[in-house]
Amino acid sequence: MLTVLLAMACGVFEGSGLPDHAVAVRAQLAEALVERDPSVVGPLAEKASEWEGKDGDLDRLLGDALANVLMHPQDGLRLLRSRPDPWNSSWVEAIKADSVRMGDPVVMKATWAELGERVPSFDNPVVPQLVQQLLSDPALASDRAVAGIDGCALLDQQPSVGRKELDHRAGPGLLKVGALMGADQVVVGRPLYRSDPDPQTGRGPLQCVRKVLLEDGWPEPLSRTLTVGLRQGQRKVFIDIKGDNGEPWAYAASDQVAGGRMLRALDLLGSEQGEEQLRAMLERGLWAVDAAGAP
Repeated sequence: MLTVLLAMACGVFEGSGLPDHAVAVRAQLAEALVERDPSVVGPLAEKASEWEGKDGDLDRLLGDALANVLMHPQDGLRLLRSRPDPWNSSWVEAIKADSVRMGDPVVMKATWAELGERVPSFDNPVVPQLVQQLLSDPALASDRAVAGIDGCALLDQQPSVGRKELDHRAGPGLLKVGALMGADQVVVGRPLYRSDPDPQTGRGPLQCVRKVLLEDGWPEPLSRTLTVGLRQGQRKVFIDIKGDNGEPWAYAASDQVAGGRMLRALDLLGSEQGEEQLRAMLERGLWAVDAAGAP
C-alpha cells in the first residue's frame, strides 16, 4: 500500500503560482497550526480556502486545519488524501490524527497500513473514548490514541486467576526498574470506580475493559489498589499493590519469580551504584536464567 501512496504522491502536480497575498496567508496558517487555536486557525482557513486546489502545501495545511483543529475530519481527509506527501512528517501526522478523529476503525487501519506502519488494535473498546478526546482537543496527536490502545491492550491481559502472593515494599521506582531493564512497555492501572465519568464523554482517564489506565504513571495520592504491568517481548508480569499504613505494598503478582525480581531490583535503586548494579542484574532480561539454572 505504501508503494501505491508513493506513486500517487509522484503523480500529483504541485502548483506554485499563488499570488503574494495567498503565500502570506499560507505562511500565517502554517504558523497558527503550531498553537492550534481554533479561533485563530478558523479565519485563516477560510481565507486559504479561496486558493484550494492551487497549491499542494496550502491544501495540506488546509486539510490539517479542517480535520484536526476545526474538527471537520471528513473534509480534511478529502484534502489530505488529494495531496499525499509520505515524506513529509507533518502530512503523515495530519492524516493519522484525522483518521482517528473520523471515528471509523476501518479508516484508521487503512491509513496506518497505507503508510507502512504497525497497525494498532483499532477494534479495542477504548477507541471511542480516544476519538472523543481527540475531537475535544486540537492539541492531541495520533500518538495519544496509539498509547491508549496499547496501554489498555496490555492492562486487560492481566490474568484474573492464578496470582501468587507477595509481601514486599513497592513504590514508583518500579516504573524506573522497568525502564532500566529495557522493558518494551510499562503500564499503571487502578480499578474502575462508580464515580468515574461516563467513558463515552471522553473525560477523565481512559477506562479499559477491566481497569482504568493511569497514563501519567504512579498516582499521588495512592489509589486504594494499583496494578503495574510490564511486557518484555511476549512475556508479561503484573504486580498488584495496596496501601499499608500509607505505604505502597506489593501483595500479589501474576508471575512470582519475575515480580519478586522486580521488587528486589527496586531495593537496589536507592543504594550507591544501585542503577549500575540493577543494569547488570537485569541486562539479560527479567526472565533470564543463569548458568546454574536459577532465575
